Amino acid sequence: MSRRRAQLVLLAAAVVVTALVPMLLAYAQLTVGVADGVAGAADERAALRDATRTLERAVADTTLALANGTDADSHRTVTTLTTDSLASTVTTLESSGADRGVAVAISRNASAARDWARTGCPRGPARAFGNCAVADGVVTQTRANSTALVAVAFDVSVRSSGGTATATVVIRGVRGRVAADGADPRRRRSP
Repeated sequence: MSRRRAQLVLLAAAVVVTALVPMLLAYAQLTVGVADGVAGAADERAALRDATRTLERAVADTTLALANGTDADSHRTVTTLTTDSLASTVTTLESSGADRGVAVAISRNASAARDWARTGCPRGPARAFGNCAVADGVVTQTRANSTALVAVAFDVSVRSSGGTATATVVIRGVRGRVAADGADPRRRRSP
């Protein structure tokens, strides 16, 4: 009887191993897919941060280039000069994504700029500023007989085979501060 019992135990073990092998293979594939997804998400977030930082620098440079160089109430002119100035940066960022294996898309966000201008545009009795004007995602304001670039709102999207990371950012030109996804526009920018 012990020989028969040994054969039965071996048969049961073979059945269990046969059942476990496909489960182990499925688990191994699942964990590899999850690890790739996590690495992909980290790459997307890093590319999103890099794009935002580059846009911050470009808006700051554009603000300095336009400072005191326009007439009062030249909102349309400042908006056109701003979009022309930022176009090469946007093109460079969008084409550089291929080096990282991601697709970067950047567009100006007019509704985010309007929302920001309603709450974040400098005003008050102690300031001699005009009203903010918003066009094509660019916020301008008349200050000291010149039209200043105040902020630019962007939608930034980074897509890879693992997924997509997106953000809407409002980058202040006058002080170089950033408001991201509805964050407080007075938040300090990290160095």
